[in-house]
Amino acid sequence: MPSRTRVLIWLGAVALIAGAVVALRTTDEPHSSDTHSDDRPKPVVVNRYAADYVVLPTPDHRPGAPAKVTATPVGWSGLRVSWADGLPGGRAPYGAAGYEVRWRQGGEWHTRLVAAPDVLLDPLEDGHRVEVEVRTVDAFGQRSAPAVVDQEPPQATGDRSMPPLSGLFDDFSVPARLAEHWHLSGYRGCVDVVSEYGNGLPIDLGCGADVAVLRARQPMTLTAPGPTGEIGRVAVRTDSAAAGGELTIALVPGPTDRVGVDTRRAGQFPDRDPTLPGGTIRVGVDASGVRVSAAPDVPGVAPGPSDVLAAPKRGPGVPHLFEVVLTTTGVRVYQDGTAVAVAGVVPTWPSASVLLGFRGPDERRSRVHVLAAGFSGPATEVPAVNEVPVNPGTQRVLDLTEQSPQLGIARTPLRTAASARLVATIMVASGMDPNGVVAQFGDLRVPARPVVAAPSAEDGAALTVAADVPAALLGASGGDSISPFVLRAPGASQQVRLVETYLEVTPIGGGRPPALKIEPGRQPGPNMTPSIDAVLCNSAGEPLTTAVIPRRGQVLLKVSLDASSNQWETGAIGGVQGFQVWLDGRLIAGVPTRADGPGLGGRHVLSIVTAGMTRGSHVMEVREYAMNGTDRPTSAVLNFTVR
Repeated sequence: MPSRTRVLIWLGAVALIAGAVVALRTTDEPHSSDTHSDDRPKPVVVNRYAADYVVLPTPDHRPGAPAKVTATPVGWSGLRVSWADGLPGGRAPYGAAGYEVRWRQGGEWHTRLVAAPDVLLDPLEDGHRVEVEVRTVDAFGQRSAPAVVDQEPPQATGDRSMPPLSGLFDDFSVPARLAEHWHLSGYRGCVDVVSEYGNGLPIDLGCGADVAVLRARQPMTLTAPGPTGEIGRVAVRTDSAAAGGELTIALVPGPTDRVGVDTRRAGQFPDRDPTLPGGTIRVGVDASGVRVSAAPDVPGVAPGPSDVLAAPKRGPGVPHLFEVVLTTTGVRVYQDGTAVAVAGVVPTWPSASVLLGFRGPDERRSRVHVLAAGFSGPATEVPAVNEVPVNPGTQRVLDLTEQSPQLGIARTPLRTAASARLVATIMVASGMDPNGVVAQFGDLRVPARPVVAAPSAEDGAALTVAADVPAALLGASGGDSISPFVLRAPGASQQVRLVETYLEVTPIGGGRPPALKIEPGRQPGPNMTPSIDAVLCNSAGEPLTTAVIPRRGQVLLKVSLDASSNQWETGAIGGVQGFQVWLDGRLIAGVPTRADGPGLGGRHVLSIVTAGMTRGSHVMEVREYAMNGTDRPTSAVLNFTVR
């Protein structure tokens, strides 16, 4: 009998077919033949089946067991469990499509299916031993034997391994006071701080393509080189860099709120990026790796020697520590203390704003957590200001001579202001002059100057500008509103858009910024099953470039059940029993994926002899079924023609 993996921890009290139509959908199920006499659906069971012109894939040997399972306490009641390529220098086990994690405290076992070799078990009960087992799961649901690991029980001591940060350190223990140290930038209604006890700063990304950016209100100031040449360090502990998500750390010589092009993912960052403001150094971390990008004017040097490993894989909802270290010989990036990237760029500025960007998977709502963040250097006092979001009369930036809508803002926040300034972030389009922006407050126009010395004028680049609110608009006297209220710029076109606008108000008599409104946050839904993709290929496995298939020969149907980013909602994957292939409403193949228990993804290739199909148009649907067989399946649909 194979031995079991036991981690004993004592917790202290404290390629698509061209021309074809491919759709992902939830299918109306079941067929009329799959119903009871009272019209209630009968649970679907996926059995192994193939029409006489279809060849199914067959299970291989059982997958390899996870290697080197480790457990690390996180916070006061959590345990991060990592293994295989979730550890520095580790490799994925043979045949791994995902993993089954089992744990118990006392007598009750809990089970979770995950895609990544990295999971957070939290909260766990204080003072009880925890046993953890990890098994590899292959594409057919076959389980490996658990690996064995012994570990002394560590003591829980709260936040761990954060380096000493003298300039700023924030553990976000009181999210409502966020505005005292940070500005949170994001599309209004899409980026919200929500209530979730014990998980630092929880940020809901509710619109499916959002980037939340935290800018430290005080700058990071470089120091004299230490023995290793270090002159500055930024650190952040977050779970946003898991598969489908992203973390960016940017150092910018000026208090800009956003940089670069929002729609460009970290894996697409070029080494030299003209969309960045002059002097900017930016690090991007996502599932594709770690990239260091810099503005074209940042000096380059030969990076110093450093042993660099590929960044270990990270699971959704699992926090990791990321550090960006500036040295006299370049930039070094660390994940949980392991060097994962170096780059030969050095700053020329003495101080810079620190921007931390967080993103979840595209086209779905998600939540990220920031457990701690800060940087080195001397601490700097910054004046207290109250942020007041405002809506201009249009989300466009108008040309200097365009007629403006007669819409304005209430003057209420300015009645008690000693001073105020407008801050706006603009998405630039070609032809616009970034140095010529003006803010129009009623009949008054004032310059809105870039907050950086060398702004980018590249198409799609973010530009933050600031304008002092005229003194005539401050104080108790005056009208109730300011109209029109718009931003203008020479050469502004329909494509020049506002990302956010707000007032920084210094109240008469000073005082702390008001507490941030904490939204209740949405409750997570059920565990998501893997996403499904289907592609028709030629006999060599290359995706077809036409939707017309000759009747003689064969095609390969590649089916991918991908769970890599589907556990963001709950931290686990919903198990699947298998998939079926339907051609023109008739079942032609069934592939079970529940050999030893629920499946959670993987890749399959089916061979189809085209002579078995009639000439003309066809619709092929691949249906993925959850374990209960009653949930509507998720489908991928292919349209093609046989001639």
